Amino acid sequence: MVNRRQFLKAGVALAATAALPSAASAFVPSSAQRLTILHTNDVHSHLEPPTSGKYAGFGGVEARSSFIKLARMKHRNVLLLDAGDMFQGTPYYNIFGGEAELRAMSAQGYDAGTIGNHEFDSGVDKLAEVVKKHAAFPLLNCNYDFTNTSMKGLTRESLVLDRDGLRIGLLGLGIKLDGLVSARLVGDVRYNDPIANASRVAKMLRNDEKCDFIIALSHINILSRTEATNGEPGDRDLIREVPEIDLVLGGHNHYLLDRPEGFYRGGDNRMGYVAQTGWAGTHMGFLQFDLYGRGAKELVMSRPVLMDGMG
Repeated sequence: MVNRRQFLKAGVALAATAALPSAASAFVPSSAQRLTILHTNDVHSHLEPPTSGKYAGFGGVEARSSFIKLARMKHRNVLLLDAGDMFQGTPYYNIFGGEAELRAMSAQGYDAGTIGNHEFDSGVDKLAEVVKKHAAFPLLNCNYDFTNTSMKGLTRESLVLDRDGLRIGLLGLGIKLDGLVSARLVGDVRYNDPIANASRVAKMLRNDEKCDFIIALSHINILSRTEATNGEPGDRDLIREVPEIDLVLGGHNHYLLDRPEGFYRGGDNRMGYVAQTGWAGTHMGFLQFDLYGRGAKELVMSRPVLMDGMG
């Protein structure tokens, strides 16, 4: 006899199967390799679906996990990435201080994530404690200096992943914390120019590591300097000014983009993209690229997929 929990699990799996996008074309050119990217941002401790708002009842760890599992079964070369603000927003964070979120993401098999401003809400020492104990995936950041803090050695600037002959380079970026987080919580974390540091690391990934595709996990916000009220650079500046970066997976603004923003930077193969997928984990970004060589790519599928939490 199937109990209620088993029935709901089965329903979540069926809903995820129905939502799972098929590639725009099942045919992959012989000269290309297809890369599938699943991404989240600003989940804000929503291990369960939100109970109010437009997407009440959607999301939650169970629905996201079912979708991730099915995507990995259906597609090769799947990456699972997060663009920060994993913490703060439900009692899970208030009670467990980030442990529950990191354990869930580790169990889901995230390949990498970056650090948002809300990761500091209980202080840099508490962040270091939970990362050290519970993060089984790397956290990337190349513009925060953690030298004189307990977070020293717990992040890395970049990561190279090999997927079926593809070399995928990843880097991470964080927003200026002044005005967003109390100085006593940030401690001696030093913020450095995200564009300059992204350029430095992206050049290394392209030229020294010979990466075919470079992704920035960014929590610096999407708005350009001319759009932002504080004049700080954002993802639209990043993708224009660092042509080695092929894709920016962003966060902070909670924008639910129907498809990535594309920025032409000269040359047939130098289109760059910026993606963001809402907040609270109600949607998961789904992107597919055909890769033809170092920096040569074609976007073949993109959509935010609503996670059916089955109530």
